[in-house]
Amino acid sequence: MKHTLAKAVLYSLLAPVLIGVVLGIYYALGAQQNGAQLFFAVLLSAIANAHILGLAMAVFVVPGYLLMYKYNKVHYSGVLTLGLLGGALFSYAFGAQAGFLLIVNALMAALGSGLFLFALRRGSAREA
Repeated sequence: MKHTLAKAVLYSLLAPVLIGVVLGIYYALGAQQNGAQLFFAVLLSAIANAHILGLAMAVFVVPGYLLMYKYNKVHYSGVLTLGLLGGALFSYAFGAQAGFLLIVNALMAALGSGLFLFALRRGSAREA
């Protein structure tokens, strides 16, 4: 169980890279010039905000999942909601009170919790 849980948390840490690549490509294609520079700026900004995902996973998602698992009431929507809530709260606490960065950080944390669930399901399918 611990090994699967640790691997799932590691999978969730891919969320900043995925968000950075997708948003970087979107903005680089829309830019008239310096597309590569804009791509790397967005990618590095997303990776720099990965601490929000890590805190949301440590404080909300993993304890919430373990509590649901203990009572045999695991709901994927509940885990995703915990990720979204944790991302929004930590993003707000660290300076993004409104705007685009708040939404991106919250969605990055929700994607991280989704990757966490994906890795858990994948790990449990291999064990069975």
